[in-house]
Parts: sequence; C-alpha cells; structure tokens
Amino acid sequence: ARSATAPQSRMIIWEADSNTLQLNTRTSPPPPAPWADLAADKITHQLHQTLVNGQTVDVFTRDAATDAGSSGAAVFINAITGTGMPGGVAPMAEPRATSKAMPKTGLLLFVVALALFVVSALGSYGMGVGARLSLGQFVQNARIATGSTGAGLDCTVATAEKPTVLDSVKWRSNANKDQDCRTQFMAAQSIVASAQYPDPDAKPGSKASRQTTWPEWFASQALAWSSVVNGTMSLVIPFWLALLSLLMLFISCGFGVTGRALGPIIDERNRMSLTLAQLAIWSIILLSGLLVCGLFNYGFGGLLITELQQQAAAATAAKETPNNAKIALDAYNLFPSIPFYLALVGGFAVATPFLSRLISNSTIVGTQDQTAPDATSPTQAPKYLADKAGPERAALADMVLQEVKGRSDMVDINRVQHVAITGILSISYLLVLFDVVSNIDAVRIVFAAAQNASVLTSMPQIDGTFTSLLFVSHAALLGSKVYDKMVPAKREG
Repeated sequence: ARSATAPQSRMIIWEADSNTLQLNTRTSPPPPAPWADLAADKITHQLHQTLVNGQTVDVFTRDAATDAGSSGAAVFINAITGTGMPGGVAPMAEPRATSKAMPKTGLLLFVVALALFVVSALGSYGMGVGARLSLGQFVQNARIATGSTGAGLDCTVATAEKPTVLDSVKWRSNANKDQDCRTQFMAAQSIVASAQYPDPDAKPGSKASRQTTWPEWFASQALAWSSVVNGTMSLVIPFWLALLSLLMLFISCGFGVTGRALGPIIDERNRMSLTLAQLAIWSIILLSGLLVCGLFNYGFGGLLITELQQQAAAATAAKETPNNAKIALDAYNLFPSIPFYLALVGGFAVATPFLSRLISNSTIVGTQDQTAPDATSPTQAPKYLADKAGPERAALADMVLQEVKGRSDMVDINRVQHVAITGILSISYLLVLFDVVSNIDAVRIVFAAAQNASVLTSMPQIDGTFTSLLFVSHAALLGSKVYDKMVPAKREG
C-alpha cells in the first residue's frame, strides 16, 4: 500500500493476514469490488490492529476515483459489523472452524500406533527366530562351516582360500533334490513354519511330531506372514507396519496438541514448516528400517551372542590368547550399522530445523530490531517474518511460500527445489530399503551363520552423490533464510 497523496474517501476494515502491504483477498467471501481487484499502489494502509478476541484487522483507504467500473460501491466497509457488505453479512462475526486440541482422538490414535508398533516388532523378531530354527533343522543334514568334512550335504557358501567372500556355487540347482541345498533348506523351513517337528523318540518310519516349544510356535506364526518362496524370507509386512505405526504416532501427536493430523509440522508461527516436514519423513523411514532389521537380527543371533559371551568369559578366565570368542563377539552387530553417508543424511535432517530457527530468532544474522518480537502479531514472531493467527490456518502451501512479510504469498523456488529433492531421495531410499527387507535369501542366512555374523549387518548404503544433492538442497534453503533476513521486504505506507 502507498502513502496517501490525495484525498482518501473510501475505507475498508478487513480481516488481516501476515502481509500488511496488500488487502487480504483470500478470505471467504473476498472483499467486495473494487477492493479485491485493486493493485497495491491504489490503496493506502492505515492501521493493523489486534482485537480483544484475538482476531486481527487491517484498515485501508482509497481514492473515490478508483470506483470506476463499480457503480454503487460502498463508501465504508466493515467486515466486523457487516456495514457496506452485500446483504449486510459480517464475515468476521460468523462462527468459524478452529483447531482445538483433540486429546481423546490423539490417545486413540496413539494406542493404534502402539499396537502396530508391537505387531511389527514381534513379527520382525519372530522371523529372525524362524530363520535361526530353520538353520538348525537344515544343519542336521548339511554342512555349512568352511572347510568342514564328514557326513552331510556340503552346502558351504565360502572357500577356505577366501572365507569372507560369498560363494554360492554349491547352491546351484540340482536335479537330484536330495543333493540340492536350496531344496533341503526349504524343507527345513517348512518344518519350522508348520511347527511339525519330528519326534526323536518315535518308532522308525513313524511321522509323529513332538510337542513344540513356545519359541517354535512363535516362529511358526511369524513365518506365516512371510512369503517364503524358494528359500527366501520377507520382512515386507513388518516393515510397512513399522512405517504406518510411526506415521500414526506423528498424527496422534498432531491431533492431541493442535487438533490437526499434520500438527507436528506446524511451527511456532502457525505455518507448516518445510524443515520439520523433511525431519518427519526421514525419521519415519530410517527408524522403521532400523526397527525391522535390528529385531530380525536379534531373533536370529540372540542365542549365538549368549554362547559367544559364555565362551569369551571362559577364555578370559583361562587367560587364553587370542580370545577368539571375544573377537567374534566384538565384531558381531546385532543392530545394523549406519553407513557414513546415511549418518550425514540423518544429521542434515536433524540440524536444519535447529539452524533455521537459529537464523530467524537470534542476532547471529540480522539486527536486533529485526529479531525482536512483533507485539502486534498473533505469535509474537520476529518483526520481519509472516505468521498466522492460529494452527487452523496452517496450510501445505506454506512449505513452498516465502516467509517474509510482504512476500508471504509468493512462491519460493528454493523451497520448491527442496521439496523435489527431498521427495526424490526419500522415495529412492525407501525403495532400496524395501528391496533389502523383501528378499532375505537362504544363502545369506547360511553365510551369516558360517561367519558368526548377523544377517542384516548394515542399513543400505548410499553414495556421495546422494548426500551431496541433499546437502546442496539444505544449504540453498538455509541460505535463502539468511538472505530473507538480511534483505527483508520493503515496507511502504
């Protein structure tokens, strides 16, 4: 809005938004003609005021000459009382939906999220136990230790010359099913999945089954989820349940605190935050993967860890050197490790919201006057930043719009690229993680047992290009925040 340079004979009192340079035309209904169609240089901003009920209004005036084409335009319009409005309707006096905390809904969703989390955890752990029991049945008729000799089908997956290199030559298809390692492993898996273990005390030729133990029953229930095809296991169902449980956890917090599903990404200025959104996305993906992979490893290697601990303690007491059990124990990772580049991704996701607020709310960048809270704003936000009256007004569009007063209705290209890159990279990694947990092959299980190692030793690797793209995207976003504070929108009127 401009400073008055001629008599101003038309006035409007209208609901304010974060941009005092222009009349708020995004209300329902919009300002009557010709107000909604006038350019910012045709009107003069006179006042920005917070009312006792928490609503804020802007007062604008204009020259009567701007009535051209709008015959019968009201001289004075008041959105609070309805003066000058068509039909006398007062938009700001009408009841409107507001976001209020919904603790009961939040609690219900939290219980659902907790139930899904528990089912996912039990399923992952149970499949790990199932893999271990299948291996136990398999080695009764097969040899898997490198260099081993004696009775049993040779199903080793490494050579004595290269014991740490996977070699699946002996697992190739064999027309003689009794000599086919994969067929024998599948038979062992079917015993575990059905919980029909042969009774060792039964008469020769009898197919009687012994009574199953609780872990055996538990493993059979977990394997019923897995699509066991050709000796492979799948953690797809537990993985999707983990994703859904963490998503429901975020939603439950949103309803419980703000009354909105996306409440966790609404910031202190009642705008949907892009930095909080990307933190939520990466948290859900990475934590789901760690949960499923980690608990599968615990189910598969829990007993082995106990045995190694006992052997290491005995070797220490006997002062044996080297203590091979202790070396193997130190090298065994029950919880999958996080590769360096993936750790950087997590670091970017966590650090960016903190750095964003540090830029906005401290004098590290900008002046004390810019950083000082605006007493007339609903959230007491720094003077240069746009805000909204309540969380009910937060919108997804906030994540791609500029934050500075005077430009808060303009698209920010830096934010758009951040949305695009985060979306591409997060979906790419989600698909890689899905591929890892959907195909746990028998060869990998046997190789892990032969090496005294976990099956899922690490989260999926990413490369420097992946991390570099994400770093550039975060740097551009934070750089634009610095620029916005150093070069705020020019104010007039």
